Amino acid sequence: MKAVKAAVIHKRGALEIRTFPKPVLNDEELLVKVHMCGICGSDQHIFRGDWGEPYPIIPGHEFVGTVEELGKNAAQKHGVKLGDKVAVEMILPCGACSWCKEGFYNLCVKDREEGRQYGCNISCTREPHLFGGWSQVLYVPSNAIVHRIPDHVPWHRAVLTEPLAVTVRAVHLTPPKLGDTVAVIGAGPIGLLTAVAAKAAGAAAVILIGTRDERLALGKQLGADEVIDFRKEDAGSRLLELTGGRGADLVFETAGTPQAQKDSLNYARKGGTVNYLGLTGNRPVTIETDNQMTFKELKLQTSFLSAWGYQGAIDLIASGRFPIEKMVTHEFALDEAEQALQCASNREEKAIKVVLIP
Repeated sequence: MKAVKAAVIHKRGALEIRTFPKPVLNDEELLVKVHMCGICGSDQHIFRGDWGEPYPIIPGHEFVGTVEELGKNAAQKHGVKLGDKVAVEMILPCGACSWCKEGFYNLCVKDREEGRQYGCNISCTREPHLFGGWSQVLYVPSNAIVHRIPDHVPWHRAVLTEPLAVTVRAVHLTPPKLGDTVAVIGAGPIGLLTAVAAKAAGAAAVILIGTRDERLALGKQLGADEVIDFRKEDAGSRLLELTGGRGADLVFETAGTPQAQKDSLNYARKGGTVNYLGLTGNRPVTIETDNQMTFKELKLQTSFLSAWGYQGAIDLIASGRFPIEKMVTHEFALDEAEQALQCASNREEKAIKVVLIP
């Protein structure tokens, strides 16, 4: 392969297929043949231009594939060989700033200064161009964090590594204690995988709050003990009923809407904890800080990206404990990228997780 095809968002609301030269590697670099890449809510924000993206950009950060080419020392550097199944962490940390040195490489200073997130904030004008998973090939520099995926893991499970890693990180930051009841707000892919991570971490009960019968039913298969459709009943009242009038010990907000972030504070018990995973696209959230937080002495945590979550996610996926592959409902070829994006955005045909196969 001398040339590489990729889907490019070249301006707000406009996507096209472009061709790029295949990169020439330095000693510690490698190339990954992208086998599958999930479509995330963040990709929809990027398409709409919610965050001032550096267009043109190759989107896609939920990618998995096989090692196609290695620089002279890349196998030793990254611990992989040709043909290995791999996931590459979406953040390319500098490793030198104070945040990286303290372990918070998801907050790397260089990310804000120049863009370090695959598929999110690196323009494809930056050589060697291939910094997104909506591409046949992904460029992996020496500072990338590469994880090998066991050979027995099928692609439809492997492709959920990055979003599961997001939820694993969140659960690491606010872990359930013995006997805790966990409420998860939002039954999209991140909400479903948060239920998985919370249950795997030992939550006594997981209550999933969302909409759409098919998603809530799948949530029951993925670790949720109870589900609440907030369009059919009052979620707050039902949650109090399920928790003996206390509320949830721990609430994960994954829906990424201002209303969900506000409601999540009401669902937590006095002295409880709320963790925001969802991104609102910078829409403002109005919170009554006295009644909703201070008078309840709530603890509020946010969780950003997936640092330190990948290996836990891969181990959980490889265990086969939860049938997460059922989340993958739609597949599209690279040339159908815009159609795939619309399918995910509009939740067409009961779509849950839409993937591209470049």
